[in-house]
Amino acid sequence: MKRKLVFPDCDAVVLQALEADGLMEHLCQTYDFRVHMGAPESEGEWRKVMNDADACLLGSTLDDSVLRDVPTLRLVSFTGMGVANFVNLDLARQKGVAVSNTPGYGNASVSEHALALLLALARRVVEGDRLVRGGQWIIPSGMQLAGRVAGILGYGGIGAATARLFAAVGMNVLVWTRTRPDTAPPGIRFVPLETLLEHADVLSLHLPLNDRTRGILSGAHLDRLRPGVIIINTARAELIEPGALEARLQAGRLAAGLDVFAHEPLEPDSPLRSLPNVVLSPHQGYNTPAALQRLLAIAADNVDAFFTGRTFHRA
Repeated sequence: MKRKLVFPDCDAVVLQALEADGLMEHLCQTYDFRVHMGAPESEGEWRKVMNDADACLLGSTLDDSVLRDVPTLRLVSFTGMGVANFVNLDLARQKGVAVSNTPGYGNASVSEHALALLLALARRVVEGDRLVRGGQWIIPSGMQLAGRVAGILGYGGIGAATARLFAAVGMNVLVWTRTRPDTAPPGIRFVPLETLLEHADVLSLHLPLNDRTRGILSGAHLDRLRPGVIIINTARAELIEPGALEARLQAGRLAAGLDVFAHEPLEPDSPLRSLPNVVLSPHQGYNTPAALQRLLAIAADNVDAFFTGRTFHRA
């Protein structure tokens, strides 16, 4: 008898990607694979959808009651990172349920979005677009990135990919990370945080959010940056002390390209909405067909690996 694999909160885009990449055929051949379109709307519906499941592919939050009330569940294969925000890992361990994630799926897509935000700010692309659309032929003066200093906080997959892209456009890249590789690629230098803050013209955040990194950039850190520094955040808003970035943006000391926010969607009364020195995007950095295909492939392989005894990406 095939093991039962459930996708309890699939959507049309994900389903299309599963079918286009051949993953649907593989999963249906290997498992009793069942897809539920849209997240269940109640605990009762969750339990009904998950009934007798051996494993699930998960795209959103799994309620604690499901972990408690589905005794057959052995694996939650989360389609993304930051799974601790969606699954109670302590409870999963207590129940003997393994949890996996999908590292590296968005390295290229997110790093490209970080570069896009930087270019939009440095070359005032959004401002120029508004001027032309408004019938004005005023030519904004932008910042040439070549020869400037980029500071990268965090050197995981996305941080390393961003560092390479910034170096490729001619920037001198300084990186702060707790765990340094033995060697640095050309154009990239590992430095203490104080050195990075002192010299950066651009500061791009690529740290995971956890107890050690929450609020790691304080208002005092931001005050050490040169006036006019561009901050790029495609990681997590909570890496910066609450209110610290907004205050300095409102004062005109900094500029920022932001793809992440403490509250998503961004609140209607957020001061960020009206600031001219900010470019905003709706947490879209990861969202490309290529990244989605890789995401689903890793998540599916985690299921295969778990049931065949291979190493998988345990959260």
